[in-house]
Amino acid sequence: MSQARSVAEVARWEFLRYVKPKQQVLSLILTFGFLMGGTYIARLAGGPSEVDLAVIGGEHLPTLSDGAGRFRMAHSSSQHENRLRQEVEERKLGGLLLLRPGGQGQLYARQDPPWRADLERELHAASVMHRLAESAVSPQELAALNAPFPLDVMEIAPRAGRGERIAAIVALSLVLVGLFTGIGYIFASVTGEKQNRLSEQVVSAIPAQTWIDGKILGLSAVSMVAVLNTVAAGLLYLAVSRGIWGTVIPLPTTVERAELLVAALLLILLGYLFWFAFLTAVAALMEDPHTSTRNQFIFLPILSTVPAFIALTDPTAAWVRALGLLPPTSAAVMPARLLITEVPWWEVGLASVLLVALGLVVRRGAGKIFRLGMLMYGKEPSWGEVRKWLREA
Repeated sequence: MSQARSVAEVARWEFLRYVKPKQQVLSLILTFGFLMGGTYIARLAGGPSEVDLAVIGGEHLPTLSDGAGRFRMAHSSSQHENRLRQEVEERKLGGLLLLRPGGQGQLYARQDPPWRADLERELHAASVMHRLAESAVSPQELAALNAPFPLDVMEIAPRAGRGERIAAIVALSLVLVGLFTGIGYIFASVTGEKQNRLSEQVVSAIPAQTWIDGKILGLSAVSMVAVLNTVAAGLLYLAVSRGIWGTVIPLPTTVERAELLVAALLLILLGYLFWFAFLTAVAALMEDPHTSTRNQFIFLPILSTVPAFIALTDPTAAWVRALGLLPPTSAAVMPARLLITEVPWWEVGLASVLLVALGLVVRRGAGKIFRLGMLMYGKEPSWGEVRKWLREA
């Protein structure tokens, strides 16, 4: 059997090992259920709760309405101040607001309330209206004075439209879904085989490099299925929630340059292959994944996506451009930059070449580590032993 066919057989076995139609349907239903349940709970919560406030000195701010925002104002006189403070202490009132001449106020509450910013905003709005009334400036005149300068931007090469930004955020979110899924399957596959002592039989039947290549391809395909499953659940959720609650989530109807989306997806796929090769080698070094100190490497693929989310706000910064060129962060940063700003073609080509080159190096090193690490039991090899394997194998 040729090496390519052997790799394909291993990949097929790994894929069928984890992708079961019934499990995928169940996963889709559960994801859809979580989305619907979260939306239902959020709708039950509704808007912010109302707060009952007693107000003394309301004549100093007559523009403050009795129903300002979330607050229900009950006006009272200073004679009842002590009683109202007691009601605040007994939780019968949310607070006691004392308004003073000159636009000053004092709030009595049991603790610093979480709605303080909302109250300050309502008081500020009422104070502005009061000052306008005293200065004979109409709200229309004030609005005209504060109106922003009208500036129309005519784009010569339109980029970073609303569709591209939404596509970038969705793409990065799906990258995280694929990485989380792949990490779980890789560690379950590799460490499970090592603990069950199946490694010797497989390594004796096919080369270790063939085995690891098949695992990388097969588990990458498993992760892609998980991503597609998530997309399907999301689309189903959008359709059902719109029918039940009338929820409309704006989605991009077009992406101005579809070839950039294709290039971004290819870079993301190359990133999957790189990280899965790396993590397969790490898993082969572990004796027990539950107690190994090398579990910290699990977070590296996730951390590599953090700069990509930052890049959405400043895609032309020098450090963002550098991380978009250098692997392994280029697998996440460059797709984000491609979708929201104009990127020179040579940067895309260089990032792809470097990512492929490093991926091949990691793949080769992973094969060597995999061959010896899977046969070692009783203890985890030291980093010195790993370096020795890489030099001698």
